[in-house]
Amino acid sequence: MKTHYEVLGISPRADLDTIKRAFRQAAKAHHPDLRGTGDAAADHQLKMIIIAYKVLRDPDLRAEYDEELALERSRVRRERWKAILQFTGATAVLSVVLIGLEILLFPSLGDWVNRPAATRSVTLQPAPPLRSRPPRESGGEPAPAVRNAAVDVPPAAPPVVAGSPVPLSSPEPVAEAPVPPPSPATAAGFVRRGLERSRQGDLDGAIADFDEAIRLAPRIADIYRYRAKDLGRRGRWDRAVADYERAIRLDPNNPALLHDSALALQQKGDLDEALVDLDRAVRMSFSDADLYSDRGAIWLAKGRYDRALADFNQALKLNPELATAAARRDDALARKREQLLAGNSAAPPPRQPGPETTGALPTETEPGSAPATAPR
Repeated sequence: MKTHYEVLGISPRADLDTIKRAFRQAAKAHHPDLRGTGDAAADHQLKMIIIAYKVLRDPDLRAEYDEELALERSRVRRERWKAILQFTGATAVLSVVLIGLEILLFPSLGDWVNRPAATRSVTLQPAPPLRSRPPRESGGEPAPAVRNAAVDVPPAAPPVVAGSPVPLSSPEPVAEAPVPPPSPATAAGFVRRGLERSRQGDLDGAIADFDEAIRLAPRIADIYRYRAKDLGRRGRWDRAVADYERAIRLDPNNPALLHDSALALQQKGDLDEALVDLDRAVRMSFSDADLYSDRGAIWLAKGRYDRALADFNQALKLNPELATAAARRDDALARKREQLLAGNSAAPPPRQPGPETTGALPTETEPGSAPATAPR
């Protein structure tokens, strides 16, 4: 991911005038009004340019950002050196294991190599010259053949006595006990193990790994998000919401974090706070059908059927195959029909105190509704 300096194309030692000039040039190059055409990539780049300028023009924010960059570079260097040392140690351990296996599996090979050349094998000795048979004398017996004393015949194997162990030429290979995987030493290692434990259903172990990862790297928003999801699966919604709030402070322009935070707030029963987060997420990602569907569900829970139907219709307009939005819209229509039949359409239920922002909803207001307040 590019740094703010890389987004503006300037040096980290640039002064304020240089930052302003770079911002104007970059904004002109990516502004949709000046380019004449709408481009999603250009819009995203323009947002990144504006964010980088807001941070770098403020001395306090810039100092805090420079400190975060220095910490991140230091963390990356430490992880690289740890990876190098771990690889070196693993290579040394593997070499020792291979040498030990060779000694265990092939002990007779060393004995064969160290054995004197005259006793290694009969096949390695040169073949003795053939001697011609002496002529047979008249009336006598043939001369006895001369025994080749140079050829060594291996001694016969000793007889096996009943009850005595049978000697083996080489011991059988010994199966080694499985070595447990080493405990992670970096935040990334704890995150990987925590995600694996979460997939396996070990939520307590995953939360413990994320705790350790946050201790080592407390300024990474994704780690808080991972821990919040597992805390929610355990039903600990208060701690999950607190983790989402920390993650949003570290990454305030991430609509996925706002979406997850709203779902956790909905589980707690804080519907107004959930609406505020979903409104912010919709403004950041106005083409995400799931955001409209989930916001409509909260309006439906509050008894605001017209607003819920507006969100469900927008979700189905963006994604006609979103079955969740279709089912929720049918439910909202049925409830509104029951309300009309009961004669309560002229008197909607009292609203709960708190902000009710509308995002991309229609401009008309409902009877008794209060004006929207600014998101938190």
